[in-house]
Amino acid sequence: MNIILYPHSAGATFSKMLRLFALPAATLLLIAADRLLGGMDSVEANMLAALAIVLAGIPHGTLDVEIAAAHFGQNGLAGRAKIIGGYVGCAAAMVVLWLQLPELALISFLLISIVHFSRDWRGGVDPFLAMMVGWALVALPALASPDDVAMIFAALTGNQNGTVIAALLGAASVPAALGSLVFAYWAFRHEDAQSALEVLACITAALFLPPLVAFAVFFCGLHSPRHMADALRETGGLSKFKKAAIVAAVSALSLGLGVLMFLYQGDVPSDMGIVRSAFILISTLTVPHFILEHILAKKPAA
Repeated sequence: MNIILYPHSAGATFSKMLRLFALPAATLLLIAADRLLGGMDSVEANMLAALAIVLAGIPHGTLDVEIAAAHFGQNGLAGRAKIIGGYVGCAAAMVVLWLQLPELALISFLLISIVHFSRDWRGGVDPFLAMMVGWALVALPALASPDDVAMIFAALTGNQNGTVIAALLGAASVPAALGSLVFAYWAFRHEDAQSALEVLACITAALFLPPLVAFAVFFCGLHSPRHMADALRETGGLSKFKKAAIVAAVSALSLGLGVLMFLYQGDVPSDMGIVRSAFILISTLTVPHFILEHILAKKPAA
């Protein structure tokens, strides 16, 4: 079976000690600040976390077309047009799903996220254990902060079915948490302290921080930077200027789509509207990104 390897070379210019303890230290500082000062579950904190997730999440998929063109041997204008068409088609299908069947869209996004996040730790580990980590990252906030997650999911679906999905997700989180602890133990035993500490930090954040802040810790502090480093490596043949131009242009288009989602979502309070728009935008961009990642995992470069 082919697996995607994510070597810990991202951020190689920093000291090994900094890379080892940066995420755990940031997590503990946020938990301490929340306990001592409060405010992490405020409206402002939730909006900032949602914006951080969007701003960190968009760039790491902006080079997908270039990566796909190189792997499929479609470097011409017509080839890129086909790839862009497929990408936009997948994203549009997800938007339609949110509009017509929001509950199915939410469940699909949760399942895709579990698989997608699990690939951050599949370098040499049993894929089942890696899947447990992805599952725990998605599900544990629903166990630790059920009311908050239920409110977010209800806003995403536009009805109380979101609260049912949140309750089921929380109930399914315990085995995933146990599997994540097994993964951390396995990593320590195999002299991979970085993976073990990363997982423990993300699980701790999910348990002790408000859901959006906890997700931002993982998404902004680990997932997006790692995938961005991978994307920059895979497009090594492009000049820095061209990469920067592509990242800026695609990010601007994506943010524009997010603004349209926010403006035309109906009678939703502005604070929850930002959260709702952020997650629908991220899910819309994640689906084609996930499909491409899955295809490339199975197909050798052209």
